[in-house]
Amino acid sequence: MHDHVLSSSGTSLLETLLVPDAVFRAASGEPANPDVWQRAARAAAGLHQAGRWRELAEFYGDLADEAWRDGRYRRSLRLLLAARAVAVRAGDDAKVIGVTSLLAMRHRLRRGFLVAEMWDRAQLARPLNESTARAHAVAWRELATLRGLTGEYQEGIAHCERALEVCRAFADRPGIRLIHVQTLLERSLDERLSGRLDLATATLSEARLLAEAHEREVNDLTRGMIAVRQARLHVMTGAPEEGLAAYLRAEDLFTGVSADNLAITRISRIECLGALGRTAEALALADELAEECERAGEHSRLGQVLLERTEIQYAAGDFEGAAATARRAGRVRQDDESLEALRWRRHLARALLASGGDQREAAAQLAVILETACRPDRRDLARTWQALHDALSISDESVLPAAVWFAAGRGALTGAELQRDLMSDPAARWGVQAEREEAYTAAIRLHSAVSDYDAVARVMELGRADLLNRVLSDGSSLIGPLTELPLLPPPVDGHLLHDLFGLGSAVARVLTGGGDDDVPVLPLPGGLPSPQALDALADVVVMVQLGHGTTGWWSATAVRERGGRWQATVVPVPERLDGTIGRLAAGELLPERGVTRSVWRALGEVLLPAPGIWSGTPDAPRSVVLCPDPRLWHVPYGALLRGDTALLDVAEAVLAPSLRTLCLVRDRARPGGATGEHAGPAGSLLDDTLPAHQRERAALDAWPGGHRPLGGLSDLAAIPHPALLYVSGHGAAPGDAALGPSGVTLDSLAALPLPELLLLVGCWSATAASRYGQDPLSLAVGGLLGGARTVLAGVGRIGEQAAARIAAEALRQIAGGTPARSALRIAARETRDRYPELGPYDWAGMCLMGVGD
Repeated sequence: MHDHVLSSSGTSLLETLLVPDAVFRAASGEPANPDVWQRAARAAAGLHQAGRWRELAEFYGDLADEAWRDGRYRRSLRLLLAARAVAVRAGDDAKVIGVTSLLAMRHRLRRGFLVAEMWDRAQLARPLNESTARAHAVAWRELATLRGLTGEYQEGIAHCERALEVCRAFADRPGIRLIHVQTLLERSLDERLSGRLDLATATLSEARLLAEAHEREVNDLTRGMIAVRQARLHVMTGAPEEGLAAYLRAEDLFTGVSADNLAITRISRIECLGALGRTAEALALADELAEECERAGEHSRLGQVLLERTEIQYAAGDFEGAAATARRAGRVRQDDESLEALRWRRHLARALLASGGDQREAAAQLAVILETACRPDRRDLARTWQALHDALSISDESVLPAAVWFAAGRGALTGAELQRDLMSDPAARWGVQAEREEAYTAAIRLHSAVSDYDAVARVMELGRADLLNRVLSDGSSLIGPLTELPLLPPPVDGHLLHDLFGLGSAVARVLTGGGDDDVPVLPLPGGLPSPQALDALADVVVMVQLGHGTTGWWSATAVRERGGRWQATVVPVPERLDGTIGRLAAGELLPERGVTRSVWRALGEVLLPAPGIWSGTPDAPRSVVLCPDPRLWHVPYGALLRGDTALLDVAEAVLAPSLRTLCLVRDRARPGGATGEHAGPAGSLLDDTLPAHQRERAALDAWPGGHRPLGGLSDLAAIPHPALLYVSGHGAAPGDAALGPSGVTLDSLAALPLPELLLLVGCWSATAASRYGQDPLSLAVGGLLGGARTVLAGVGRIGEQAAARIAAEALRQIAGGTPARSALRIAARETRDRYPELGPYDWAGMCLMGVGD
């Protein structure tokens, strides 16, 4: 910025600001404090008269900081201008550079974006050298922040890279490492806002590591910002517990350091509490913060608090309350294109649609979001797919014609899947899908409504077993924990991204009353095995998916009979079963003796409604492959009823994490050795504290290839061509809990070359931790990864005696040449019929995963 601009009187700006009387002239609209400022004016006049320019510049700078802390922003900026003018007069370049950076930053904080950029450009006009390196890095970072505030994320990332280049080139200059960390934080933010959660996470990790390596150079304010950014990413990737811990850590760091950042962090904590299901706490915190903002006259911050409160109310089903809070937020916010403004528009639109409000008003709000998010300079992936998804709640065809409604829904699914494909870390990828469950379940209902049942099955398959399929398809040998293996998803299709933003713009035109001729339908993501591959799996292939909406739970089932086409149904869960499904989805075990036959019958009707699943007979059962919803792995499917007939009576059922998983296991090269007449030896790890271990040992001793008890899993390598491994013991919980005294785990099984048949006779050994979006990890899955073709394992808390009896009898049947799926069914039916006092988890608690041959 030129230092000799003329004032209205013709005097140069520099000369005007050298006069103390001009500096201390009362700022319009600000409260005065005559005594304080008159004393300051006299002190400044003395320094001015004595020509002590450096001291005067410092004096003005200190007063500017004090005025800023007191909320006298206009006076603070005038004092900074004076400090800079005096520093120029004194020839103090270091002071000029420092004050210029403050002017840029504080104008940006007061939303004076144009003036802030002028000061930043003034810094960059200086030649880059050791004395100006810090100023250049800060200026580029500040320009990046400005671009982020206006939604120009890609340009912001480019400015961050310019700043980082300076930081790397002058890494040994004082203060540069702090700027380096702060710039990485800014870049991570822009990457997150543009939808690149993978890059945001990696960049934030780099900032954290750099801050830890140079701890003395990084202040509490910056460490607090790292914690805040970590918290936000944790919440976005489905880890709100970690997010809350990070927010609380940030609050500790900001206390006594930055009141503004402390307040912003407390506001962010509202959403985190909501994600944890702590609705009452979230609303109480929102009300407390809203009251504080109203007392302080902080209208902008009040709007942020009200937005968070709107989201909590919406998630809790209080749609009318959410609409009222959103309107209240609208009265105190600025009408612009900021992130907060777009959030407000989305919250208002969603609340209006859910509460039966004005659909045209909601459409207008969504149109603004799409127009803004799809601009070439913005390309905001998250807000684009979210607004497209929200448009599915518009039922008035005069507002959104059916064809455009369908295109919007397909676009929402594509956007959510693109964002998932930007993640490589398994936990983050799972969390992203869980946070976007509404887009996937909406796509199921969308395609079911137009009878596109192939598409319904494809949507159900999306993300079912990403990690498992990666390991099975590339033959990776696991040398560490499975969940630490990066997924290396396919590169994001830039053309598809371009088409998505084009779709968003087209839908926006329709929502504002424009034409709908140019609204494309994007290709459906994902894929299914070929019809020939599906025919080879079973007589009937079934996929089950739960969904939850404003009216409660619903269940979708996609079914394909051999040689036929996919059929799908979407049915609401009856009110009497709603609580049961909710408990199952939360991972709770059904009380087998406290649930009536009517409940098992209702579960059969809701989860397995297709007649083809039940069309077998006790003498001619059908082979059925079941791919359950990831939250329903603890259901004893053989016990589900249709009328008075249990599935176990008419079907040989095999469970699979996904259809692709089963195909990969089936097509995997088979190791040496075989079952049946020429079977190899059986290895075992038996828990001899269990009451039925002698029964199991007797069945193993009768195995045609002989029986070799093992001291541990590693001893399996000493058996030439083993036919099977039998493990028994107590299981503590679903997921990767150890089984039995030998401590068998998912990772220990996955790391071994296992025989084709694996029996894991213990509670939970087939049961995944109940969570949508996550691979259904269990001990049985570890067996499939380790090379087993068929795994017999326990669903839920199974009865020890009954499980041992069923497993031992199944083993005898298999030894005689009976396929595993038939052997398990025979053993389970015999046990049920002989001991009618047993409950469903006793006689149907053992399941098969894998091929089942």
